[in-house]
Amino acid sequence: MKAGLVAVVGKPNVGKSTLINAIVGHKVSIVSDKVQTTRKRVLGIATTDDYQIVFVDTPGIHKPKHKLGAALNEAAKQSIYDIDLVLAMTDCSRMPSPEDKHVSLMLHEAGVLDKPKKLILGLNKMDKLKAEDVERNYEAYKELFPTENIVMTSLIKEQNLDILQGLIVDLLPENPTFYPEDMYTDQPMAFLAAEAVREKCLHLTREEIPHSIATYCETWERDEEDNRLLIRVVILTERDGQKAIILGNKGSMIKEVGIQARREIEEMVGEQIFLELFVKVRADWRQSPRWLKELDYI
Repeated sequence: MKAGLVAVVGKPNVGKSTLINAIVGHKVSIVSDKVQTTRKRVLGIATTDDYQIVFVDTPGIHKPKHKLGAALNEAAKQSIYDIDLVLAMTDCSRMPSPEDKHVSLMLHEAGVLDKPKKLILGLNKMDKLKAEDVERNYEAYKELFPTENIVMTSLIKEQNLDILQGLIVDLLPENPTFYPEDMYTDQPMAFLAAEAVREKCLHLTREEIPHSIATYCETWERDEEDNRLLIRVVILTERDGQKAIILGNKGSMIKEVGIQARREIEEMVGEQIFLELFVKVRADWRQSPRWLKELDYI
């Protein structure tokens, strides 16, 4: 039996969560094209008769503008210690950015680059890579992340996902499993439900909203009268204007968020639920150590 922890690191929007969800076979991390979509360390567990991969999904490394951003970077940094493999995900359709170089520096400081056999370089978005740029971009990323374990992928098209998965399994150490075979994440259902609501907000609202909202589950209980789960999720914003956008004209936006989130949560829990959404304003919560701690970001 092979089993081990694999930290997936990289700048925002390079496909870390998409990869983990695909291999695990369950949605353990929400996905969007907005930065800071992943905000905390989440485990995604893929188990077969032959192996168990315990992925550590991490926030994207970026230049922080708030205490929240600094906390996310620290969470990503801490994830690369006491693990078996590091998978560095990149967007190979572009040349390395300052954020990619910061990820490389972080791995260097942690000693990961001194162990190239424990490092995998994932060159994602190859479907967007121009033929004339292949060699240049490939060598640029290999210089930043020196290893022979390199796989080019297009996760959105599921190209070479099986090759990357096979490489991960080959490099895992022999170990007994860490988690029961039916467990696919370390996060409670209440967290996954709140994240589902946040994901719908990210997809449906304008650019200035996603960074300014957080969600948390306030209530998770069974209604004795109709035997349905009652779930109350709070959407936290920083400004009254942001609250108005989340609510929408005559409540149209919050209603659509609720419809889409309820559908996903019901599929997740395997039964009908009653979902209530509330929008609250907490000025500058991203700068508040108290709120960052209550939201479990620090």
